Amino acid sequence: MSLRENKKRARTAEEKTDRRSVVLSAAREMIAESGFESVTMSGLAKRAGLAKGTLYLYVKTKEEVFALLFVEGLSGYVDALLPHVGEDEALIRAMSMEARENALFLPLMARLTTIIEANLSREALIRTKRAVGAQAARLTTEMATERAMGSGEAFDLVHALFVALQGAAQLSVARPAFFDELPEDVKQVYGASEPDAAFVTAARLILKGAADASA
Repeated sequence: MSLRENKKRARTAEEKTDRRSVVLSAAREMIAESGFESVTMSGLAKRAGLAKGTLYLYVKTKEEVFALLFVEGLSGYVDALLPHVGEDEALIRAMSMEARENALFLPLMARLTTIIEANLSREALIRTKRAVGAQAARLTTEMATERAMGSGEAFDLVHALFVALQGAAQLSVARPAFFDELPEDVKQVYGASEPDAAFVTAARLILKGAADASA
């Protein structure tokens, strides 16, 4: 391959990354303004300043956009967890706080398997699963090192914590406008179903179980 061809390929790859970033930014804005249901390929193209046909060169469906947003968020999430994997409460705090800090992370996680992945093409699904697996591997490696665990045990622990996080994400239900008028026992049910509180409880039990098993 000639130097000119190499440069052309490099420019094309860089341009593709830049335009995908623009598309993802447009999607974030649309979701923040009107929710996930408001995102359409036509709307994305308009918001990103691209012709609809050009948009399809970078992403094929809105579910692919959501998958890219999730993988991007997951990478940052794992980055934030890595310094804390050796201590139970620090890890729980980091997992909880970082999930709250990224407003899209839990809503995307709640939709990941049932809506997003279920509507991806074969190729996009493979890319997404590999990207998620790579992030899980990063966390598993650090967990195994910091906790002196086997890689299999560390993977099981990471998987269990993320299952708990995804389960908690499913509890993200808006309170009704008349919440203050509800009976106290009903309010307590809402409180017990708060995603953050539910995750913290589950995570503590998982980590305690892992510690007891290795004792």
